[in-house]
Amino acid sequence: MKTITKLLDNKLFYVLVSLVASFALWLFVVNEIDPSQERTFTFDVTFEGESVLEAYNLRLASDTPDSIRLHVTGSITDIHRLDENTEIIVDVSSIHDAGEHDVSFRFAAWNTLTGRVSYRTVDPAVSNTDNTIIVRANRITGRTIDLSVGRVNYDVEETEDPENYFFVRERLSIDPVTIHIDGPEEILDRITRIEVDSNFLVPLSETATQEGTLHAYDQYGEEIPLEELIDVTVFSETPFSDATVSVTAVVHTVKNVPLRVVFEDGAGANEENVTYRLLGRESVLLIGPGDVLRSVTDLPLGRIYLARVNMSEVIRREIAPLPLTTLYDGADYIEIEVQITGLEERRITVPSDGVYFIGLEEGMIAEPVIDTLDIIVRGPADLLEDLDEMSISILVDLSDYPGRTGNILVESFTVRIGDWPPEIIGARDLPGRGIIVNIQRET
Repeated sequence: MKTITKLLDNKLFYVLVSLVASFALWLFVVNEIDPSQERTFTFDVTFEGESVLEAYNLRLASDTPDSIRLHVTGSITDIHRLDENTEIIVDVSSIHDAGEHDVSFRFAAWNTLTGRVSYRTVDPAVSNTDNTIIVRANRITGRTIDLSVGRVNYDVEETEDPENYFFVRERLSIDPVTIHIDGPEEILDRITRIEVDSNFLVPLSETATQEGTLHAYDQYGEEIPLEELIDVTVFSETPFSDATVSVTAVVHTVKNVPLRVVFEDGAGANEENVTYRLLGRESVLLIGPGDVLRSVTDLPLGRIYLARVNMSEVIRREIAPLPLTTLYDGADYIEIEVQITGLEERRITVPSDGVYFIGLEEGMIAEPVIDTLDIIVRGPADLLEDLDEMSISILVDLSDYPGRTGNILVESFTVRIGDWPPEIIGARDLPGRGIIVNIQRET
């Protein structure tokens, strides 16, 4: 009894009892209140050191995992703390070469848990070991490549004439015609061409522009799937799948355009005494952009100089389409039958003293080599009756022959017939007409 009383009075006894009770309570809490637990988590992955990759012309591949699943074992308390902080840090600064690398990872802020929980990876495609993650780095390079027109889906507006609107693939254009792409070297090396596909959903009646999508092809003509091109960027980091290029579809229309004859008055002939007839056709079919042809009312032919036309003559003229247009039926010339009525012609011989020179250099003299020159004058009959050689003067311009001496053939000269204007009465401009002039220095 004394022993028990003495033990109860001893402070050391109470200390030992407290320690035993605390240990028992801890065992109870660990086993009953905060027991061990296993749980699978999906943690977000954050990469550090990517600037080092850029220094080596490397970039993380798009299929590098941005999360990792771990099977974690630990107490409920520790598991709960881990659940509230789900970020894992991966430092990639040690990667200096392209390819796959096993890189260790760490928890962002729980170094205190490192020895209190255990974990293992769940997905072997993401991690080869329990404390690493598979990281793939691509070698980045750049290429400038020409674009070409690919598939084009379109429809033209329906009209009564099925050929009134039609699509001109040869005039399809893209802008820009070249692009610069950046991406993994092994992918860019496979690309041999890039085509632009477009889809015009609205029926077209005139030229239209919209955005087209890019498609890459290898040397065998097989399209490279977009999932393989996901790391390729265009236009300042725009993903390849999102990049677009302007595509302009040229839609032409067919229009029946009348031909117009243009005359220039001369040798007494003018529009009042000239009749004409177009042989074979009076109009042509032009093909061109609708906004161009909409304002076209006729197609002028080459100018006809009446001073060079006989009283009756068939003249051939080229049919030249307007800019941006072409001839639908291939006609490239037309014959025009021209008749000059109400006038007569008379041949008059002009003596050499009726020839005058202008534009002659100072200190030079000139004279015609021939004694007479025959001129065909055309005009109203009553006016021609009163004409003689004294009514006609010939002006020869020598300003184009500076420093020349000797006999010179001057092919162009002016014939003046009294005071009459050339659209009333005038000399015909005959083919091969000319006058030989002798030029000498004055002595």
